[in-house]
Amino acid sequence: MGGTEIYVRNLAFFLRKNGISSEIITLCDTEKWKFSSNLDKRSVDHVNVLVWPCYNLSRLATALSITLETHFLPSNPTHLKKHLQAFDVLHFHDDVDLSFPLACLEMKKPRVFTFHSLPFRLKYYLRNPLARKLLIRSTNLFHVFSNGDKERLTRLGANTEQIRIVPTGVDIGSFRPRDQDIPRDFVSLVWVGRIERRKGLKTLLEALYALKKNRLTKTPVKVTMVGKVWDDQYYRELVDYKAKMQLSEVTFVGFVEDLPSFLQQADVFVYPSLQETFPIANLEAMASGLPIVATSVGGIPEAVIGNETGFLVPPNDPKCLAQKLSLLVNNDQLRKNMGNRGRKRAETMFSIEKMTTTMSKIYCELT
Repeated sequence: MGGTEIYVRNLAFFLRKNGISSEIITLCDTEKWKFSSNLDKRSVDHVNVLVWPCYNLSRLATALSITLETHFLPSNPTHLKKHLQAFDVLHFHDDVDLSFPLACLEMKKPRVFTFHSLPFRLKYYLRNPLARKLLIRSTNLFHVFSNGDKERLTRLGANTEQIRIVPTGVDIGSFRPRDQDIPRDFVSLVWVGRIERRKGLKTLLEALYALKKNRLTKTPVKVTMVGKVWDDQYYRELVDYKAKMQLSEVTFVGFVEDLPSFLQQADVFVYPSLQETFPIANLEAMASGLPIVATSVGGIPEAVIGNETGFLVPPNDPKCLAQKLSLLVNNDQLRKNMGNRGRKRAETMFSIEKMTTTMSKIYCELT
């Protein structure tokens, strides 16, 4: 799952703990043959999930997919609307596809729209007035994760009084620091995410090569890349560069089932993305007591406090990234101090309980 899916799952799970029932509905064009009136609900982490059959419009290059950012047509939309009448609030989570908002546009239900990808989609909506109009009309309240996204949304014409800033939350009970130090003769660096070009992993490999070439660290490092491959060509480029520069200290491990335990084994978290919204990976690392070296893009500077809970570096700057990594690798106490401050910040600002409580108040505000 990506950050959007993790957010939706966590929100639904913790709403349930607070006595608020919910259901996740997702569109799937590989099940369009099913009769929508006979769909079975699935349970994922004790959360109800309903897969609604639909037709993929983008494969046909239809006017809807091109001009309205609407790529799917739910089968039996009348039955879908009837099904949704049982709920008090509709909560949309995908600003890269407006299929659900369009299908529910005329429903007399309070609606919230969470923007997970606004930095990536801003230019599209600015140059496409029809999609922009649908986006603004589709909801009663807009939910964003950062002040930067609030500014972007106002550029699209959203009323500032309708915008709520609620940072994403992390389960600080599951993600927590390790109980004791691990005796070893190296420093463990970890990156978590989807392996794709905008994550800036080539910059990280270049920084690691600079660390080795210029002998910037007193202690050897081992670097673990955690996550699924989303861009095969980019992954092959990374593997080829790793082999060419003899970066044997770098390991790609794919998906990790128990991420909290995995992060507890690390010493430093690095996140060199070129473009982001408000990545949950940094919050999970902070809750795990790890100092962070991340790029100052998107909402990251609102989560990671430079020189306090970690270091912020410009994107596409391997030299600066290598320098900041060397400071943490060479200084045990600095790693501990930044990690401790990050954990306290996660507890205070970014707990999933705090996020869920705030979202619950927003739902009540609408009803």
